[in-house]
Amino acid sequence: MDSWLAPVYKTALTYLQGQIIEADAAPVYTTHLSGAEKAVFLRGAEVFNREGHCITCHQSDGKGLPAAQFPPLAGSEWVTGPEERLIKLTLHGLSGPIEVKGEKFPGVVPMTPFKMLSDQEVAEVLSFVRNTFGNKAPVVTAETVKRVRVATQSQKRFYTPAELRKAYPQ
Repeated sequence: MDSWLAPVYKTALTYLQGQIIEADAAPVYTTHLSGAEKAVFLRGAEVFNREGHCITCHQSDGKGLPAAQFPPLAGSEWVTGPEERLIKLTLHGLSGPIEVKGEKFPGVVPMTPFKMLSDQEVAEVLSFVRNTFGNKAPVVTAETVKRVRVATQSQKRFYTPAELRKAYPQ
């Protein structure tokens, strides 16, 4: 049985046996950040964990759902690489084949664009993913998000990994 499916079977079995299911404890995230940067990180964790947001596909451990073709954030060069690239794909979404940590994902299901988030929320959630799951990268500021949002306001479609790699080679 796939590891991601085990909780589903456990929940179904528990219900069938008439037992009460305890609510999952909120995930606990660790970071090297402190002070004001840690406050940004903690607010970013709240955005990450919202229903229908990042946690849905990338999971509470940042390992994604490989069987569903959702790539990991943990140890991802897409997360710790150029912040402008990460901001662009967050605001406008991503569609197409992508390679993360040497593993290829077909990108059939696109990443949802999150331009409905405020500049501050985008900065917070990206600072969170860049500094948890074993990642370590500079925090993102709302000012940088605003600058990228204005510069890309004419973007009407998903970005592709290929075009972002070309614009931001590592």
